[in-house]
Amino acid sequence: MTEKKYNEKMLDLQIRNRQIEIRQNLKAEKNKYRKPFKLPSTSKLMLLTVILLCLEVIVFCEYIILQRGDMRAMYALLVLPVTLSLAIWGYYNKAKAENTLGGIVYEAAMSERKRTSDEKGRLSE
Repeated sequence: MTEKKYNEKMLDLQIRNRQIEIRQNLKAEKNKYRKPFKLPSTSKLMLLTVILLCLEVIVFCEYIILQRGDMRAMYALLVLPVTLSLAIWGYYNKAKAENTLGGIVYEAAMSERKRTSDEKGRLSE
């Protein structure tokens, strides 16, 4: 390899590295002002999944009712998703009320329980 080719390749590499650095700086500057994307919590995803499954059961039941014209067997299937959805919403509302500033947070309650049991253990010694 001649000195001229070597210098040309080095210049190409320097230009390419500079372009990569400029792109990285641009991306970092854009991301600095972008609001970070947060995934919904697992409990919300579970609730959404159950609701979608319940809606699927309801749509299927309505389709069968229209096809067969007999609604007696479908009453039980229509009650299932409604009951399940109400139970899940009730549970999450209870959990939301407990895990607030005025409510009891599970970790805090467990640490309080552990602390009181440690104090009882020291007093009995």
